[in-house]
Amino acid sequence: MAKRLADLGIAQITQDFLPEHWNWTDDEKKQLGNIDEMGKIIKTRLEKAGCEIQEMYAIEHDKDEKKLWNEYKHAYEIAFTSHHAHFIVKFKKGKTLPKIASAIGIGESYIEKPKSGRYAYDNMLSYLIHIKYPQKYQYAPSSVRTVAGKDYMEHYREQRETWMRGRAEKITMTAKGLLNFLKVGILSGEIAIEDIFMNEEWKLTYALHKKMLDEAFETKLLVAKMEKNFKEYGNCRGYILKKHS
Repeated sequence: MAKRLADLGIAQITQDFLPEHWNWTDDEKKQLGNIDEMGKIIKTRLEKAGCEIQEMYAIEHDKDEKKLWNEYKHAYEIAFTSHHAHFIVKFKKGKTLPKIASAIGIGESYIEKPKSGRYAYDNMLSYLIHIKYPQKYQYAPSSVRTVAGKDYMEHYREQRETWMRGRAEKITMTAKGLLNFLKVGILSGEIAIEDIFMNEEWKLTYALHKKMLDEAFETKLLVAKMEKNFKEYGNCRGYILKKHS
């Protein structure tokens, strides 16, 4: 017997504004890019399919970016991704993912089910403005549209401190993960102090682990001096004697 699909209690919809990605009427497609009107259309379509909506929020992400390495410049460049929208829906009465996708008029792959855990919905709400992701563009809370239910700014005011704590945890974990990468890059001569201060994540890692990274720079300088001395004297003794004289 096939497993019965469960009705969703929460869903996040992510899609761009290309007409071919929306199975909408011509009149509905005229509203693509207008977040307020798109939210109303999606809400109406879901309700006609038998859904009852408790809360619904929408935002346009038009400043998302990704970093691309430029080998010629030996630096990262910023490339902007396509404009798209996020809609979060919390249902009083939901439907299965296929039915929700059909009702909205988009592919199932553009609807994200909540991850397990009690904070799944809260995490979705915080993601709308990227507040927990310092490497991403930070959208203003006021740019989130409340389509139904509790005003988004109330969520923001209530949860801001918790979200900022989550942000700090992500920064700390990211810095820890980057530490060995930066140390090896410094010692190999591939990363200079200027490179670190041109990259926000590297700069935060330096601030949190300054002593260890300063030691890597000092060690790199020491090794360079010893290598120079070796070329001059055939060994490092001259440099060591000079250092301790």
